[in-house]
Amino acid sequence: MKAMFANLTPADFGRRSPKELRAVARRRVHVLFDEIQVAIHNDDRTRINYLMAELADATADEQGYSSTVRLPG
Repeated sequence: MKAMFANLTPADFGRRSPKELRAVARRRVHVLFDEIQVAIHNDDRTRINYLMAELADATADEQGYSSTVRLPG
């Protein structure tokens, strides 16, 4: 019976590993940065403000902080 469970990993239980979670967070920051650049190019100040708040939340989450203020998008 013990041999059946010898090769199980956390991924086998449907949870993401911390390494995967960090990669997802990094991708989110990169996507937000790209969207901010497009909004700056289009001079869409409302979108810039919203995306900057999202970026602040994304980077705060990495540091263990969380913002409770959300701007309408």
